[in-house]
Amino acid sequence: MTKQLSLQGLKDGRLKYLADGVIKVNGDELLLTEVSSGYDNADSSKVSFDHYKAMFGMLAMLKSLSECYHGASFETFSKVKVHFVHGHGTALRHWTLSTPAKGIFVMVKEQKAVVPINDHMKELHLDPFCTFHKTLAMALIDTLSNLKALKNDHKLFLRSPSLTARPNLSTLITPMIIRLNEAKHSAIVADDGPSSAPGSPDNEE
Repeated sequence: MTKQLSLQGLKDGRLKYLADGVIKVNGDELLLTEVSSGYDNADSSKVSFDHYKAMFGMLAMLKSLSECYHGASFETFSKVKVHFVHGHGTALRHWTLSTPAKGIFVMVKEQKAVVPINDHMKELHLDPFCTFHKTLAMALIDTLSNLKALKNDHKLFLRSPSLTARPNLSTLITPMIIRLNEAKHSAIVADDGPSSAPGSPDNEE
């Protein structure tokens, strides 16, 4: 996000996105993490703020990928998902963001797992907790596969004069990216936090 803010002319040193964690592969950002509270000690305003902060962070990740591989087709790019793991309350949530159609960005909660911290909880939640991480790993492998296809498509464009009429991918990926300020915006987003659509892994935060 810091890169995208700089490209907008916002070069103030305070305008940086500092995630709690980021996974990169060969310079490409695939996943970011935020931990909004100690275990079972969630504050709704902090949870909501981190959720929106991560949403804009993922939009910036997609924008950066579109600039790096600007010769690729939108069809190939539409298969790429970036990831967000959010820890708050007693559980981890795994979200993804993609752009299935031009101008449309879809953020989906893929899964949730309670973090087991004692023997009683392990009996109920250890298997789902392990499954959460296995599913996350498989999702990241899928993202890497789609990124490989994106890179190959970009390279093909650079080598093929016949494809020069293809629009620059970065001109098709134009999300609004905002740097939220926790002191100013936490109260504003407190009552409008993350929620799940019907049919999602669970229909609660």
